[in-house]
Amino acid sequence: MLRKLLLLSSALLVLIAGGFQHLKAQNRKVDLKENLPFTEVLKMAKEKKKLIFLDFGSITCKPCMYIKKEVLTLDSVADFINERFVSVDYNVGAEKDRLRKLYSVVGEPVLLILDQNGVLMHRMAGKMEGNQLMQRFKQGLDVNNNFVALTASYNKGTRDAGFVLKYLETLFNASETETMNKVVKEYLQGPVERIKEPGVWSVFYKYDQDIASREMMYMFDNREEFYKLFGKDKVDSKINKLYSEKSIFYLYGHKPPIDDPKFRVLLDYLRKTDYPRASEWLCYFVPAQYKYKDWNKLGQEVDNIYSFNVLKGKSGASFKDMMLTQYMMYCDDLKAMKYPIRWSEELLNTAGTDAEKKRYAASRASLLEKEKNFDKEKLNWTDMN
Repeated sequence: MLRKLLLLSSALLVLIAGGFQHLKAQNRKVDLKENLPFTEVLKMAKEKKKLIFLDFGSITCKPCMYIKKEVLTLDSVADFINERFVSVDYNVGAEKDRLRKLYSVVGEPVLLILDQNGVLMHRMAGKMEGNQLMQRFKQGLDVNNNFVALTASYNKGTRDAGFVLKYLETLFNASETETMNKVVKEYLQGPVERIKEPGVWSVFYKYDQDIASREMMYMFDNREEFYKLFGKDKVDSKINKLYSEKSIFYLYGHKPPIDDPKFRVLLDYLRKTDYPRASEWLCYFVPAQYKYKDWNKLGQEVDNIYSFNVLKGKSGASFKDMMLTQYMMYCDDLKAMKYPIRWSEELLNTAGTDAEKKRYAASRASLLEKEKNFDKEKLNWTDMN
């Protein structure tokens, strides 16, 4: 019995010691310098015989801060990067601006791998978890499969489906959207019926983001046939994703949707189709045609949507809430302010929590203040003339 107790005690001590070691091990992080002159970075890389890792972000960017606090502090990530790279975070200043132009960095976060001479090897972008970052860093170190190598192979004419899929994934992970769309368009050239072929379908399904492309329209028009070939769930998920994203983009975007040549095509298309979710998307498309052009007409169309009871429950309240924000931010028509003021009152009367009531009351007060300012501006203009 005593022997068993001693063995158990020894095992417990081992576990406790291992636990302390584990906790201690979590203190490591990537040795990330900040905003250094790039000449100094190049010098350090050559002296230490290491590659260069540049992190472009800012302290106001949530995905950037997530990577710094949650990913670059993982032991496996820190050990891997510190052993191989001189790492610098560019979050502010003239050197950041200069390097962004030099390496065509758009958006944030953007992570770059460079050789000791500052030549680009690999590009990554967006929020990522530790395992994703490790996979992308390892790809970046593979001189035959990193961003630059795959681009060179593509430019030399490599076009087999497996390679194109790998290249498109790399472009996607780098947020190189324009190049990605160009590669997809070039690959899908030829008879549109080619997207029925499994290899071509894989490229189209995963990477064709053009909602008005001939391939997308063809699949939509012949979806019963595509259901049989690739499954209803997969085909519908493609349609739902693109139309849902585009609906929100048009109604809540920063430019008049009607100025986009594709907008009218898609609006007419949704009005004719019998696709089950078309009515839902029309709730966004129909009012969006008046955004920045006629705020009064936009308000009328939103009222029509509620009169037909298409958007219900939480989705209806959320939609109305978002429209309040649009009018507060962008509306320049005094006559149209009656719509968001009334919507704010309706939301306030149906709010389920004190927090919601407080928020809608604040929205109503803000809208009334904006309406009052319209009157002041009108009076000032009259006085001036």
